[in-house]
Amino acid sequence: MKELNYEEYEILESLFNQKKQHIPALSVLRGSYPRRVFADVTERPTLAIVWATGRWMYAAGDINPEQNKEAMKLFLQDVVIPDCKAQNRSWFEIYTDDSREWETLFLGGMDKLNKWNVDKHLESVYVFHPEQFNRRQQYAKPDITSNLRIELSEYPVLPDAYHHLPYVHTKFAEQRTCGAAVKLGERTLSICKNNGFTAGREYFIDVDTFEAAERNKGYAEQAATALIDYYLISGMIPLWETTHDNHPSHRLASKLGFAPVEQYPVFSFVRE
Repeated sequence: MKELNYEEYEILESLFNQKKQHIPALSVLRGSYPRRVFADVTERPTLAIVWATGRWMYAAGDINPEQNKEAMKLFLQDVVIPDCKAQNRSWFEIYTDDSREWETLFLGGMDKLNKWNVDKHLESVYVFHPEQFNRRQQYAKPDITSNLRIELSEYPVLPDAYHHLPYVHTKFAEQRTCGAAVKLGERTLSICKNNGFTAGREYFIDVDTFEAAERNKGYAEQAATALIDYYLISGMIPLWETTHDNHPSHRLASKLGFAPVEQYPVFSFVRE
């Protein structure tokens, strides 16, 4: 696999413009998120890897040819695993299309990756229906007590720990995105952020309630509502993504006016 320069990224868009799950990859290819990008060839590529720094990898293309299978194995062995070791990370993930060929390769054909276990789980992408969100807000306003507040703030797209990497352009150290936090005093109970994966008018959001004791109290819903409202003013439409078995996340997405549209596999590689 050959690492591409930014000027070459455009040739890969046709591999990543068919599904909502690929919007993070498009965000990378269009220069909105720090990255590394690889392809089998630079003219009419058939296999590509978009690697979002600090996150995960998106693989697309034809994995059937033996040379592409071998190229993928060598890429993991010679590029990804050394990078993990350099950062003292013991895991990485690859998002793919849902096909038997990818599953066969990663779950049964990775004999060169000694001491790395591979597992598969499913993720779901939800699209947003503004009319359901607006109707719900009309009849179910968030109940914020006098002791709580919602605070909109800017947050770095990329954590400081990744700024030193040689393939991270300095502009990403200054890049910011918006988040809405439900706070009690100086404590942040729950937060919803635009995670930086944006393409066109669509963006992905991350939601987290940090302490288990504060979950199921509606804080995540309030944070997400505030962030969605903020971006709707400028015509930006959110997307929701969660693991297939994360039932609380699915319920929250439904409450906010999201509906599932795609399901795809994620392969997790974990060092023993």
